Amino acid sequence: MLNRMRLIFTGLFLSLALIACSDESDTAITDSSETETSAPATVESAPETAEATTGGSENGIESGMSKAELVEAYGEPDIAQESTLDQMNIEILEWHNDDALITAQLVDGKVTYGRIVPKAE
Repeated sequence: MLNRMRLIFTGLFLSLALIACSDESDTAITDSSETETSAPATVESAPETAEATTGGSENGIESGMSKAELVEAYGEPDIAQESTLDQMNIEILEWHNDDALITAQLVDGKVTYGRIVPKAE
């Protein structure tokens, strides 16, 4: 009986120790994500399909573009998701057409990431 009690208390102690350690790692993840958002924005595009998919714009998706500029260039998005993280408004937009998949991420209304992926033939 005494051995069972020791085993139960040891298991309880280890469980509490793991829970206490996991709270600190969640804080570390939050801290690192804050530094990621302050990093310079990058925009990727496939040059061979940029002219065909942008409606005349040779540069494709550029960092700092507004949602209105994207809608003007590509039309209304097929998929639009909005979320809020702390005080940042994050929006993910996707367009699907015959030539490419076009994705843009906007933070507070400005493009921070954009990508044009040509479809395989």
